[in-house]
Amino acid sequence: MLRKLFILLTMTFTVLPFASQADGPAVVATHIWIREAPQGESVMAGYLTLENLSSQMLTLVSVVSPDFDSVVIQRSATAEDVDKGQPAANLTIPAHKNFVFTPAGYQLLFTKPLKRLFDGDLVTLTLTFSDHSSLTVIAPVRYDQPRN
Repeated sequence: MLRKLFILLTMTFTVLPFASQADGPAVVATHIWIREAPQGESVMAGYLTLENLSSQMLTLVSVVSPDFDSVVIQRSATAEDVDKGQPAANLTIPAHKNFVFTPAGYQLLFTKPLKRLFDGDLVTLTLTFSDHSSLTVIAPVRYDQPRN
């Protein structure tokens, strides 16, 4: 268990693009996690913070994972006291700013996991940006939201 925690913390705090700024966006992903789905559910939600370190605006155009059938960017909305998510178009991250995915805001919606995922499992995500560069990160599955 300690080994898993060490690996998870190491990956969480060192997820950086491996390309130079000339080869891709200067984006750092932190606070990455996916909520464990209740038994029988085929949809999971994921959250993270993206920090754009570059001097240009970047757009997140897609997210994919080999562990799910699809990943959709969604904006949480409430209508008549019912939570209804709405698919979001590409997300823009201004230069030198953060974009935060939260349970009450934007989320990554993961559909049809290839296998049942539990607290402690790790999921690979690849984020693609408007300049055609990509960032691959590891997201832990968690039962509860992590404390900062």
